[in-house]
Amino acid sequence: MALKHEEWDFDCLDGELESLMEKHGFLEFQRVLRRMELLNEEEQKTVRKNVLLSEAIAFYYNCDDFNKLKPSSQQAYRYETNLYLNHCCKLKGAEPLLKDVSTALFLKEYLDSLKKKPATISKKSAFLRSFFKATFGEFFDQKIDSLKSTLRVKIDKNRLPRAFTSEQIEEITNLVRLGHEPLRYFTILWVFLGTGIRLSELCSLQIEDVKPQLQEISVRAKGNKENKVARKITTFSLSVLSKYIKFRYGSLQNQNDYRERYIFSDDKGITPLHKSTIQKTFGNIIKEAQTISEDDKRKYQLSVHSLRHSFALYLLQSGVNIYAIKDMLGHEWLSSTNVYLKLFDDMLLKAINQHPLGNLNPNDFF
Repeated sequence: MALKHEEWDFDCLDGELESLMEKHGFLEFQRVLRRMELLNEEEQKTVRKNVLLSEAIAFYYNCDDFNKLKPSSQQAYRYETNLYLNHCCKLKGAEPLLKDVSTALFLKEYLDSLKKKPATISKKSAFLRSFFKATFGEFFDQKIDSLKSTLRVKIDKNRLPRAFTSEQIEEITNLVRLGHEPLRYFTILWVFLGTGIRLSELCSLQIEDVKPQLQEISVRAKGNKENKVARKITTFSLSVLSKYIKFRYGSLQNQNDYRERYIFSDDKGITPLHKSTIQKTFGNIIKEAQTISEDDKRKYQLSVHSLRHSFALYLLQSGVNIYAIKDMLGHEWLSSTNVYLKLFDDMLLKAINQHPLGNLNPNDFF
């Protein structure tokens, strides 16, 4: 027999609903209500506005916007998420609501409190844009247009990629040969200089990726982790890489998983060498190099990534056209490659100003 409304114990029902939400989580409880069509559109929006920041974070970690990011970006965004969550909990209590920590004023005060360099603020703003774009769309059915002026991502278009000179490359080569694991790092150095691949692409190289007959290697390119793409390699770098593989893994050729072994590894090719290991090694070499100025040794100046820039610059100096360089570097957009033209132009201006007839004083003639 159905109960009349006046016979319902609403206090008891509230308690049971709260227990269910606590047991299964707000998001799952909300999904069930939607599936049972117990919420109309207006009610759904009201419930969404009461979502906890912690639940919004849980959703973000499982959404497409987050999962399509490369692993290094995911790691960085998780770190930024924890910093932001701690800040919100400190000001708004242990379980802040998403709506209370996503206002333009709150975000401005958060960014202002950091007192960081503009580039750092831009990185944090990029994370917050990604986070609120996903969560606003899910919970508020809104876009983040009102926050864009607060979460500005400033890009220094005048900042040029840094490349090593031929003199610096010569010294780095010598320091590598005299340092730790000389054969490994000599090979790594010349794979960078002979292909222009990224550090992440180098770390994921497997023996099967080296194709001497085509003079190319296959890499898991940025933004396309599932499929490998071909990159050309210079004859010298290919020879060095092939000899290294033979020396390092020649005794394992009869193993069933030989071709799946990672080329640069500390455990016989089972897992790849970590990026930070290579960054630290080349960072120490750069610090030791006498041909590199102290200014160029500062953070964000010359680094292991500069070997990629050097590859591109040397191609330009050799007369290779910008479209071919774009393909060799694996750039999606030509604008990403055109920045090297500016770098090359600056080098030409510097060179021409060193011409003995270029420094004459006009006042001596007029």
